[in-house]
Amino acid sequence: MALEGHDVCSLVWTALTSDTGASGVNTLLGGRIYQDVVPQGVQLPAATVGLVAAPDTVTLSGSHVMSTVDVDVRLVTSGLSYGPIVSIARRVDAVLDGRSGTSGETYAYKLRRIDFRRLPEDEAGVSYRHLIGTYRSEAHPTP
Repeated sequence: MALEGHDVCSLVWTALTSDTGASGVNTLLGGRIYQDVVPQGVQLPAATVGLVAAPDTVTLSGSHVMSTVDVDVRLVTSGLSYGPIVSIARRVDAVLDGRSGTSGETYAYKLRRIDFRRLPEDEAGVSYRHLIGTYRSEAHPTP
């Protein structure tokens, strides 16, 4: 069974954690790049990589061919300003735009950003700001 969504998330996470140059995503975030959720008590800013959707494409006979995978990369910081995460969001886009490759049992075609959102949040009197980029790739199982 192919798990293209899981594999594309792994490809994105690996690309971001491997970006360790002076202005790399991993460097700018101090290694705080997580799958799905930021653990409680972690210093911010931080990032998460999460699966949005991975609907299957099947043949007329019902055989699985591929999935179209959407992955969110969410940057979060505390406070009222998006400033601390804007340059990181730009770097995330530079790292992911056009990326392709194999992860697990899946080959992901060219990633492209299909959406970008700003999200303010207030929780128990604490303000947070999120920048969220959604990246899409068609992906198929490798033989």
